[in-house]
Amino acid sequence: MPLALVESAMRKQTALLPVLLAAIAISAPLYAGSSSAQMNVSVQVIARTILTIDAQPSAVTVTAADVARGYVEVPQAVAFRVRSNSREGYTLTFQPVAFPFSTAEVRWDAQTAIVQGGDWLSSLAHPYQPGGSVGSLAVRLQLASGVEPGSYPWPLRVAASSL
Repeated sequence: MPLALVESAMRKQTALLPVLLAAIAISAPLYAGSSSAQMNVSVQVIARTILTIDAQPSAVTVTAADVARGYVEVPQAVAFRVRSNSREGYTLTFQPVAFPFSTAEVRWDAQTAIVQGGDWLSSLAHPYQPGGSVGSLAVRLQLASGVEPGSYPWPLRVAASSL
């Protein structure tokens, strides 16, 4: 076969190739089967609450005037932030106090929790707030009988949990 004839045949094949590919691409959906299915997806988000204590005293100084009055007032004692994804809200829980304090009255906004010694905890509930909450706890520490003036470790421990 002469070389010119072979080259001419190859040019025709090269020109036909895009046309054949286009025809196959257009006709493929005609032969493809179709089906549909329904799928249900369910997601459960686990409630999470994170408490960050920004500031709290490490000790409380009890003066003679405090002993005579019977309590120590600590305004803005604990500064904190809470982030929670729980739509039901969260609670701040306080551990019982110990000597030389008999009771802690903890105030946050319009709520008050009374924390006493013993085996039980006290808490304050707070509704869900997108973006989190910033707060400050005011604390009044009632003194146990027989307390002497001096410096004592900060008695209040705070934790947060989702409702």
